Amino acid sequence: MEQYQVLYDAFIAKYNKTETTPSEVGEVLSRIAGFFPNYNLAMIKAERDFAVIHKNIALETDETTGKAISSSKAEVIADASPEAYAFKTARGHKENIEMLVGTLKFLQKSLEVEYMNANI
Repeated sequence: MEQYQVLYDAFIAKYNKTETTPSEVGEVLSRIAGFFPNYNLAMIKAERDFAVIHKNIALETDETTGKAISSSKAEVIADASPEAYAFKTARGHKENIEMLVGTLKFLQKSLEVEYMNANI
């Protein structure tokens, strides 16, 4: 399990047991958001690696016909490559982090409203 997911799961477990302040949400939000740059750069690198593999496959000769490989066949082969998997995985992590950040922002805002209403 990825570190950002472990951090989020631990926070939610604590949230379900005790009262949580908006600043506590802000702390975990900041920590999870801190993972974003590394995963974003990993996705960019994986996308580049995938593009290179895709290009190399497209430049190959089809063994069955002896002609240039078709673009649709090159795409199918490239999509089945380890580089495609790495790219899709990296993109998934980036999207997961974005979703968790959005969820935590919503929770933080909800708690702020709740705290404000409780102090009136």
